[in-house]
Amino acid sequence: MARLATLALAGWLAGAGGAAAQTVHHESLDPPLYPEIVLDTDDSFSADADLSEFRRALAEAAGYRWGKALDPEAVVPFLADDVEFFVGQKGRSYREEFVSLGLHPARRVLEMAGRMSRASDSADPSVHSRYGLHVLEKLVTEPTVGRTPWLDGRICTASYGRISWPDWIALDGKLRFIDREHWRIASVVGPDGDGGRPTGDWPKRYQMVPVSPEQKRSGGSLGIIAPQGGVICFRVFYGPDASHFAHYLNSHLCFERRDGAWTVTAIALRLD
Repeated sequence: MARLATLALAGWLAGAGGAAAQTVHHESLDPPLYPEIVLDTDDSFSADADLSEFRRALAEAAGYRWGKALDPEAVVPFLADDVEFFVGQKGRSYREEFVSLGLHPARRVLEMAGRMSRASDSADPSVHSRYGLHVLEKLVTEPTVGRTPWLDGRICTASYGRISWPDWIALDGKLRFIDREHWRIASVVGPDGDGGRPTGDWPKRYQMVPVSPEQKRSGGSLGIIAPQGGVICFRVFYGPDASHFAHYLNSHLCFERRDGAWTVTAIALRLD
């Protein structure tokens, strides 16, 4: 049955992605449209009290607030004297590993983060440093924190598990027809956009689910294809009941406890 489901989704994805076959539509296929894939994820530091307070303070220092100008110097105390900078980019295989660019002083690594985020073409380093603040704020507010297999077990944000190479081989029939950008990890799942909840326990926490290629609502919601067919729109904008569906390939902010206090020791930035 799993093999049939794999072939079924492959056929649908071929049609949705405009690849080879375009005559099969997912609504004509028997459910489930895709197998259950739950990533083995460590989130043991997501609720750590000291680290959570450190992350809140860093987000406040990095973020824009009315009446307060962006100040790169405000985040320097949160960074180690030398921070390791990693970059990652999709290659020809499914093994998108990070590559270390070495250790850099805190102020320099903030500028690098802004520059590599491609937020500005300015030649002014201070402009890139301010954009680096946006990078830090986004990374530090990611809800799942733990030891990530993408960075040799460092304590980082977006600490989701990864699919093994044999599993990718088994799923290759799908992945030839859908870019990995279309898959999401259900990290925080609240009510759907209509205030109800999906039937059963779907999606499970850290389950991979595909995004609908056709959004049926405006900004603030995300349409997820249910395995039994149809699209359920989840609220993903700010709010107490907002859901969070992370990309499979993520950037990370990593922490260590040194001399009794938390500090940022590494930034891993996806350049995809």
